[in-house]
Amino acid sequence: MSYGNLERTIVAFHFWPACENCIYNKECQSQPKHPAFPHRWHWGKESASFPDGELILRSWVGTTAIGQPHTGCTSYTVAPHYVHPLAARHVQYLQLQSEKAALAVTLSRLERKPTWSAQDEATYARVFTRYKEMMERQAILRSTNVGALPVAVNG
Repeated sequence: MSYGNLERTIVAFHFWPACENCIYNKECQSQPKHPAFPHRWHWGKESASFPDGELILRSWVGTTAIGQPHTGCTSYTVAPHYVHPLAARHVQYLQLQSEKAALAVTLSRLERKPTWSAQDEATYARVFTRYKEMMERQAILRSTNVGALPVAVNG
């Protein structure tokens, strides 16, 4: 399986990993890196939709033919001209995503505790409020009206 070099990139809405958009396509035309060349891969991803494309958060490329000779190309890497540069709003989104993940760990840890202290309740309230604020901010960043947004991401 490959990750495709797609994480933290913007791709067009119609993009799908395939041999023809791999950086090794020209090389594979004479000496393929996998027996199924040319092939269109199955793609699993976590992404956020923006007006200018999809921001790929996580990505994995393979095929459902487990155990078959064409199970996947471990070398698949998207060619640079199929991805778009990140804008400030994409970078902000990714920063918020990282902070949100850290807060989710705290919330999860607290939710597993059988009993809470007053400090736990205060921490949960503070962290959950910040988590919701980040989700709202991310929704704004994904919206079409991003030109009037301030650049700072402060909590």
